[in-house]
Amino acid sequence: MQGTDFLCGQLALLAWRDGFTEGLSGMEAVCFVIRNRVNSGWWGGNWVDVLAHHRDYSYRTELYPDTLPDPRVYSFQCLLQEINGIFSGQRKDDVTVPNQPSFVASAYKPALYYAKLNEINNDWFLENISRSLAHSRVAQVGALTFFS
Repeated sequence: MQGTDFLCGQLALLAWRDGFTEGLSGMEAVCFVIRNRVNSGWWGGNWVDVLAHHRDYSYRTELYPDTLPDPRVYSFQCLLQEINGIFSGQRKDDVTVPNQPSFVASAYKPALYYAKLNEINNDWFLENISRSLAHSRVAQVGALTFFS
């Protein structure tokens, strides 16, 4: 196993925890948010640090359960097939980026946060992200709302 394999596994686990209820698109969207954070220079653009500090920017305050995804579940299998391309940047974000003409898409701000609006229990997230005019809603995948 290589270091990138480990990081891809951690990314897949996080995507499953936060996006599984919204299917493959939900899990992919969570991955794209994490990649957008890395590409935006969060924590020096370091995947390890961005993943390690994910909870600092979460809409929830409770800890994740100790359960693990079942790799036999079809939607999770599909995510595992896509995860290396998402991690490397080869897989285009077609989930959180609006399908707009290039002159509109060039002004697009990437999704850096997400939440299930009816489950927000982090006061910081509520005030600084979901209620802030500085963070516009850029996508919706099932119950997950994505903010710039």
